[in-house]
Amino acid sequence: ATAAPAHSIPHLSEIIESIQEQREEPQPHLQLEEEFSKSDVQTLTFDQRLDHFSSQIDCHQDNNECETFKQRYFYTSRYVRKEEEKKGVGTTVSFLCVGGEGPSLDPSVLVDSVHCTGDMIELAHKLHHEQNWDVHMFALEHRYYGQSFPKKNNSKKQGDKYLRANEKELDSDNEYKYLSSRQAVRDIVEFINSSESSQHFSSSNNKNVRWITFGGSYPGMLSGWSRLLHPDVVYGAVANSAPVQAEADFRSYNDHVSLDLGQESLVGGSKKCLEIFESGHAEVAAILEGGDVDEINKVASTFDVCGGATMLLKDRKNLDFFVGYPVLFPIEVQSNDPTCDEPLCNVQKICDAIANEHKSDPHKPSMEILASIGKKQAGRCKQVNFQLLIDYFSAPSTAKSANNRSWYYQTCTEFGFYQTCEDNSNCPYARGHHNVDMDFEICEKSFGIDAKKVKASIESTREYYGGWDLIPGDDKSAVLEGQKRLLFVNGNADPWSELSVNEKRGSSHVQTINVPGASHHFWTHPVKESDDNHVVEARKAIYRHVYDWLGINEDSPR
Repeated sequence: ATAAPAHSIPHLSEIIESIQEQREEPQPHLQLEEEFSKSDVQTLTFDQRLDHFSSQIDCHQDNNECETFKQRYFYTSRYVRKEEEKKGVGTTVSFLCVGGEGPSLDPSVLVDSVHCTGDMIELAHKLHHEQNWDVHMFALEHRYYGQSFPKKNNSKKQGDKYLRANEKELDSDNEYKYLSSRQAVRDIVEFINSSESSQHFSSSNNKNVRWITFGGSYPGMLSGWSRLLHPDVVYGAVANSAPVQAEADFRSYNDHVSLDLGQESLVGGSKKCLEIFESGHAEVAAILEGGDVDEINKVASTFDVCGGATMLLKDRKNLDFFVGYPVLFPIEVQSNDPTCDEPLCNVQKICDAIANEHKSDPHKPSMEILASIGKKQAGRCKQVNFQLLIDYFSAPSTAKSANNRSWYYQTCTEFGFYQTCEDNSNCPYARGHHNVDMDFEICEKSFGIDAKKVKASIESTREYYGGWDLIPGDDKSAVLEGQKRLLFVNGNADPWSELSVNEKRGSSHVQTINVPGASHHFWTHPVKESDDNHVVEARKAIYRHVYDWLGINEDSPR
């Protein structure tokens, strides 16, 4: 089992495709249960502190010196009983779905979406109906994503306050000054402690409500770090597919892609599939390196390259982007869905098609096999213009580009996560055609952040949070408290699991779940009858861990 692309950490190849399409990614189709309805989800905002690290001013005292912005959150009392129904109710708990990169949140986040449905919402349903608990559900939008963009309002009437930006194009001056995971973690803490969140509880228990955070991918990182650094506020945390080990050169990502393509036991790959995939990219790279214009024209035509051979030859980086990234033959292992129905929609179907094409003509060159199958997939030409990416990230944010720009800025200032294809790797694309310098160039030309600063920032992130070991800085005190009731869940087919905590790597004090055959937080997605048994069991394991944290005997409903 695997994850859908809508809320996985995006590839550059996905971003350039969205530029070509000139549209935002579609929101996932909602399959609403009868009791679920977006109408019971409130969309609200509260005044969030702009900079948690600049001063000790108390923003809760309506202090004019405290700079704030409007941060959006969602709330539903779907699983909270009315006062007259509360006889015999067990206890109250709050679940918080943490927002992050990806398309903007909307009320569906607390109804049925890829964010937190399979773990958080389903668990809330169980707690409420089977254990007689009241469960308040919240979702908090990440600063600088969706409609939670801080922006300086320079009008005389409003003075120097920071307000939410509703217009489509945002100012570029100091645009990302207050964007970081450190600010986001403190946002979570500030929100939990705010009067806005407590107003949803009855006055008798609002100080004693326990909060458990949930998140997948980058939000999973934030969920875990919030518990790690603030155990006095966050009672427990589920960190799904959370790559907490920041790295600039994330070569192990594509090494893992090779494992998935080459092993039937993971997601239906095969040795022959991987062999043809690798040799096909190598054959194309050799032709492009050879410089024969006629042959390059044939390659450009065969693979339907936008701008043809002229675009490939215009800039060396265009050539590298074509063969060193998932562009020549796009295949997103992190988004693999084994239950999909369309042709060539997952790794197994693609690998079966590759193997069958080879079997029908064993002498057919690998690049021609990839081209033949690729034509059945493609609906548009392949964009290879690397400068287009730099132009995209360099331009002022718009409603369509804002989220992608925010995320790439964070890779430059905190995480890296650049999925390279080096000579000495097991990358299935053309090795040696994607080194980390290409990613550093985007940081420098788009945001003015050079490679030295990127590397230093990534090292700072590892030190601040503790990487795999989850030991922040040099402070060993109270760390174990933050590692209690902290659960990391990973799919073993997910390339992002290489940077997460599991039973073999990282802190031994946290709890872990391994999901065989699963990719990027698939178990958080809407529950379907077709879900793999490993995904079903992973959800049950998450529920058991949270029940244990709350002191509930699952077999003894109230």
